[in-house]
Amino acid sequence: MVECSNEETPCPRNEVKMDGPEVRLAGWLDEALGTGHGRRVVAVREDRVLVSKVPPGLPARVIDAIAGLPDLFDPAALRQRMPPGQEPAEAWRAAAAAVLREALEGGRLDEATSAEIQAGIDSVSALLAASFWTVPGMSAGWPSKAERAALEEAEARLARGSRGLFSRVYGIWEGKPVENHCPGAEVARALFAAARGALEGEYGSAPALAPEPGGPYDE
Repeated sequence: MVECSNEETPCPRNEVKMDGPEVRLAGWLDEALGTGHGRRVVAVREDRVLVSKVPPGLPARVIDAIAGLPDLFDPAALRQRMPPGQEPAEAWRAAAAAVLREALEGGRLDEATSAEIQAGIDSVSALLAASFWTVPGMSAGWPSKAERAALEEAEARLARGSRGLFSRVYGIWEGKPVENHCPGAEVARALFAAARGALEGEYGSAPALAPEPGGPYDE
C-alpha cells in the first residue's frame, strides 16, 4: 500500500485493496442496479439477501403508529365510516381517511406520520380497485364471481412468503437471491383483509388483527 505522508504523495484512489462480503455485495449492487440506486443492505441470511430503499428506523416508527389505530383493522368500524354510493375502493379509502383524521384531531398522530400511513392506504386502495369494479347493490350476487376470483388472486399475491406483490428479486449474489425488503407487507395484508371484510359485509371474515407495536418488520 502506498504511504501518503504529504500532499506531494497523493494516494491513488484504488490503491488500498479491500475485500469482504460487504464490499463484494456493494459492488454487485452497483453493477446490477446502477450507481446511485439508493438501496441499503438490510440483512444477509443463509437463504437470501434483503435490500431496501426505506431509511433505517422509518418502518418501526410508522408501523408502531398504525398499530395504534385498531379501527383500521376492524371491518365493522370501517363499515360504519363508509360513505354510501361510492365505488368500493373509494368507500374504504374514505373510511380509512376518517380514522386518520380522528387520530390527528385527537392528538394521537402527527401530520408527517399520517401522510406516511396514507401512502400505504393508497397502495391498498389501488389493489382493491383492481379487485372490485362494481358497486354493492348492483346485483344480488355481489361481489361477482369474477371479482371474487380477483380478490383471491390479490390475497395470494399478498400472502406471506409469496413471490408476488411485495417480492422482487434483483439477481443472484454468491448463490443467494437478492430481494427487496418491504417492512410494511404485514400491515398491507391486515389492511386488505379488513377492507375486504368491511366491503363484503356479512360475507366478510373476522376482524383482522392489527400488527403488534415493536414487532418484527422483516417479512
